[in-house]
Amino acid sequence: MTVRLRIVVLGLLLVGLGLGLVGHSVWKDQRRARLVGLTDSACSPAGRSITGSDYDDWGGLCFYRAANTALRREGLHPEVVMIGDSITMGWPTLGTQVVNRGVGGQTSSQILLRFRQDALDLGPRVIHLMLGSNDVFGLTGPVTLDQIDGNIRSMADQARLHGAVLILGTLPPSKGFGGLFEPDPSPAIARVNARLRLLARQEGLVLADYHAALAHPDGSIREELFTDGIHPNAAGYAAMQPVYRAALSEAERRRGR
Repeated sequence: MTVRLRIVVLGLLLVGLGLGLVGHSVWKDQRRARLVGLTDSACSPAGRSITGSDYDDWGGLCFYRAANTALRREGLHPEVVMIGDSITMGWPTLGTQVVNRGVGGQTSSQILLRFRQDALDLGPRVIHLMLGSNDVFGLTGPVTLDQIDGNIRSMADQARLHGAVLILGTLPPSKGFGGLFEPDPSPAIARVNARLRLLARQEGLVLADYHAALAHPDGSIREELFTDGIHPNAAGYAAMQPVYRAALSEAERRRGR
């Protein structure tokens, strides 16, 4: 073994030892923070596990838990629950009978995880579901079209069992992801929206085609309707409102049958 090779091997061993020590230190810190399992107060400071880590509340279940408890305590049941990601979260107020349960940055898997708590358990007649943009951007890792489809079908099944009509919104057009998403997301968005339209027909869901309201005829984004190429601005939400109202009227018609 040459002197140079010996130096390289020794360097690799030292790097490995350093990583091992770092991993051990992180694990010791996690144990020091104390993992919390079964508890009656999951969202209290005492009930959080390794505060500040991704393991603490991956699904965002703590985001609306207190608000949901307050609604149930008062015996209130909203007519409509809007659940989704940041595009739903930023939606202008639609009245006292509509409850917003959007959480920024969430993918379809995370929304499925909190669907019962943040939508079904509130007893709405209509559930407005809008998701998929963050799946396209891969915010919780790679995902297939079938996985997104399966997550939505699971939510559609649950809504049906609870007697709620599900409105399914298409993905708005997008221009990158704040510079982080290098390829043009339009082809991926088009694939997801094609599947959403098919899924709505197969499952008997009400489709709200927001993409058509926010895009040019060629499918490109109408940039004047967005703040950052991702989130609608006031004019963008205004353009979405007629689509929402038409979908809600259809959902209420079906619910009255």
